[in-house]
Amino acid sequence: MEKEPKVEQPNLGEQRLYASMRDNNATNVVIPGTKKSYKIYWICNGAVDKLSRLLIRKSDSDEKDGENDSPLEAIINDSKLASKVSAIYILNGYWKIKFKYWFLWRWFYYVRQYNYDQLMPILEEGKKKLQLGQFLIVTTLLTGAKATAMNMRMEEVERILQERATVQQEETEKPASGS
Repeated sequence: MEKEPKVEQPNLGEQRLYASMRDNNATNVVIPGTKKSYKIYWICNGAVDKLSRLLIRKSDSDEKDGENDSPLEAIINDSKLASKVSAIYILNGYWKIKFKYWFLWRWFYYVRQYNYDQLMPILEEGKKKLQLGQFLIVTTLLTGAKATAMNMRMEEVERILQERATVQQEETEKPASGS
């Protein structure tokens, strides 16, 4: 028998994290070497969608070039992409991204010419504020609910169950005959 997991009360740090998520508290991030600071809030769905499309588009173009970098390596290797992701984290809202994104990432890349070290605090804080765990759990749960998933016919299910029963029966008979 398996032991039931012991449920404990959340510690003070976990309670603060939950309150921060609930209240959508901002974290001020200062760009090193400048006096400019930006507020990073918990990442909303519109920003996650934009970020996903951006990283998929980048990885598609990298594969065409013959490189197979992960999205994280793509951010590190491409300062333009780092500027775009930083702009998404700062704007963090469908309408803000829709109207201000094109200007902000160009401001970071062409005008201010921020390097990786200057954008790294924004990228790190944005990653912390991304609720990735819940996103992955929901994606996993919904994988089986797709209309395009292949379904087995009844004959296939019966054949697989018959094979499992046969294997289990053979395994139980082997130790008895070997003794």
